[in-house]
Amino acid sequence: MSGWTTLRPPLMATMAFALCLACGSAASASPPPLEFGVPYQLRVVASGTVLEFYGSFVPGVAPDFEAAIANQRDLRVVHFESPGGDLLAAVQVAAMIQKRGLTTYAGHLCASACTVAFLGGRERWIAPGAQLGFHQAHATSGPSEAGNKFLRQFYEKLGTPPAFVDRVMRTAPTDLWLPTPGELRAAHYTTADPPASALALGGGPAPQVADAKALLRTAPDEAVAQYATVMFLAVFQLQAIRPEACWAFAHDGRGTELEALPPGDLVVVMAAVRHLAEEIRYQQVPPLNAEQRQHAGQDLAAAMRANGQGAFLAGLQPNANHAAFCPAFATALQAALALPGLRRGDALRTLLSNG
Repeated sequence: MSGWTTLRPPLMATMAFALCLACGSAASASPPPLEFGVPYQLRVVASGTVLEFYGSFVPGVAPDFEAAIANQRDLRVVHFESPGGDLLAAVQVAAMIQKRGLTTYAGHLCASACTVAFLGGRERWIAPGAQLGFHQAHATSGPSEAGNKFLRQFYEKLGTPPAFVDRVMRTAPTDLWLPTPGELRAAHYTTADPPASALALGGGPAPQVADAKALLRTAPDEAVAQYATVMFLAVFQLQAIRPEACWAFAHDGRGTELEALPPGDLVVVMAAVRHLAEEIRYQQVPPLNAEQRQHAGQDLAAAMRANGQGAFLAGLQPNANHAAFCPAFATALQAALALPGLRRGDALRTLLSNG
């Protein structure tokens, strides 16, 4: 297998939230956790020795993971970059990793359900500065008693120390516990420092949120769509918390505005920016010129009018009311993500990088 296997069930499921945001009822709605909303991708790299997993764990991921590793005789490492997702799906992936005796590696972020899949590795490595993030199991309505029981049993089965498990269970679903490298090693959650060959998979300085606009201009289309999906959910969260913070972040890209987000969602946004930078290492596209940006903006506006969303275009104007901007911005992201082929990438780049 080569290249990406890409699926988008989380994106399709979360698009319905745009209706809530657009009708102005975001404050009373429950914003979807970002960990469930990042479309997943699987890619075999490094001459067939490494499988990269990026995105959320969803119920359909296990069959695709199984297919991705089936004929890879030289596969040794599974490299995770994931905010989490469905617990059962992560357990299924962990079982496949354990059965093959594979090593797991976190290059930047492996959180929530991802840490369950990570624990399936015979050897378990994290890069310097990488984070494993933990919290209780949760359902849409809040903490899940059945999920926590299942999670505790899984940890105990794989020999995780009780004190470590207790700390996980004390962490609210909206929070994230980020143990130090020493704490992870003491709990045998990690087993050794990664070799230089693993560090090369995700090397380079970590970009900041303010770098995203520049990265978007040359990132490949799939990475742009991944980032746009995370922004769609982050905008929804910020609008529900404080509309002024949402407007300021969308216009200035200031990372400080993101501090209004729950800790778990904040690290997902940061991971999405890092993913943009990583994907540029594999492929870069030519930046749009002024004429192309203008055409992409007109194409997006026409699509929004055709979808009955033309009224939201006023909210994107420079003099628009700040509280109206993010509902309009989320609606525009929704419309751009629905465009086919190259039209989608061009519209998203123009929208997210302000032309």
